[in-house]
Amino acid sequence: MNLNKYTLDRFEGDFAVFLKYPNETESLQIHCSDLKASLNQGDIVNISVIQDKYEIELLSEQTMDQKGRVSQLLEQLKKRN
Repeated sequence: MNLNKYTLDRFEGDFAVFLKYPNETESLQIHCSDLKASLNQGDIVNISVIQDKYEIELLSEQTMDQKGRVSQLLEQLKKRN
């Protein structure tokens, strides 16, 4: 089993585009029909490949932590202007 952490970057047509977490230099496209869970942009997930099928696990706590950090950074930027 190969397990990797990704961030859901965007949806393009029938595909979800994931970026390797945290450096985001690699991308992975998965057909939306292969997504078992409802995911949103910015969600952090573990993706494993088992018998040629993608297993995707939402990392809720990490996603919430990351969204909190991003929100704080945006607030800091607003205060500078």
